[in-house]
Amino acid sequence: MGNILVFKIGVNCFGIETAHVKSITKNSEGVRDKPFPVFADGIVGYDGRNVFPDKRVNKRRETEFIIASFKGKEFVIPIDEIIDIFHVAEKDITPIPAFAVKRMTKNFFQGVFAVGDKLVLILDVSGLLNYVVFDDSNENIPPLMGGT
Repeated sequence: MGNILVFKIGVNCFGIETAHVKSITKNSEGVRDKPFPVFADGIVGYDGRNVFPDKRVNKRRETEFIIASFKGKEFVIPIDEIIDIFHVAEKDITPIPAFAVKRMTKNFFQGVFAVGDKLVLILDVSGLLNYVVFDDSNENIPPLMGGT
């Protein structure tokens, strides 16, 4: 597979291929300045589009943001902590079990791999972008990982 940036949202670990990571910025103040404004409580804006809702964005000063891109579309993922970058081989990735995605509206994950005693869910950036509507309506924009 390649290099995976591992990060935490709450107690859960997630990963994104480093090829999709444009930059990382710390704290919401940096995101409030152009070109990363916060449009409303919980809606992060980037490049004039609303992206992922996360109620913690305005409530925590320590939030970090991954600025990611895929096929010319850029988006922001609010996170709690960067863990590290790991090289992951295809053979080390396990498909998400059916019972785990049964309750999800849409499966946004390519698979899972282990880092020590933690499991890391790898984001399927293509699937995520195909599902999320990037517009100002705030409709049909699902929480990425359940929110808080």
